[in-house]
Amino acid sequence: MQRRLWTTGLSGVSVDGIARAAGLNRPSLAAAFGDKNAIYAQAAARYTRMMDERLSRAIDDTDLRVALRRAFDAAIDIYTAQGADGCFVICTAPAEALSNPACKKILDQSLNAIDALFQRRLAKEAKRASAEGIDVPMVAAQLGATLQSIALRARAGWKRKRLQRLSAGAIAHVVAVFGSESKVRSFTRPTRRASH
Repeated sequence: MQRRLWTTGLSGVSVDGIARAAGLNRPSLAAAFGDKNAIYAQAAARYTRMMDERLSRAIDDTDLRVALRRAFDAAIDIYTAQGADGCFVICTAPAEALSNPACKKILDQSLNAIDALFQRRLAKEAKRASAEGIDVPMVAAQLGATLQSIALRARAGWKRKRLQRLSAGAIAHVVAVFGSESKVRSFTRPTRRASH
């Protein structure tokens, strides 16, 4: 069922199509999983758990560059393992988010979860590097945005090596921010001007 939804999106498949993919008749499908929104939500939750487990393991390295590279590589593996899939949520939920509150909620939770994963790792780095002034949540959100762009590009058919080059640029930038005396301006918190 997840595979069918990943390929077609929620509006691109009927309940009968999902039932056929699951090898069930429609009443049995409804009894076991609920309506189409409930089926999509369960498929998204299963995918999100898998992503969180894989990326959490990958990003758990003391070296920031290695940690980020492993996290991006793990995601790229998932996005390209069976072809030009991209991310289950990022490549299916946005099209439905304006008209379907369940999809909007799933999309929002997914974006927040990815940002939080990067933020937890960067917060450790900020403590180690005494990186004052860096807007860690914004850096995390920018890494999340890069990951989402990679998901869409994987869906468009970009190959693994090309996706890795894109992630390498974002990683190098973040490593420079945390390892440099002169912090990159776009990633620092604005300072308040004294009022006169």
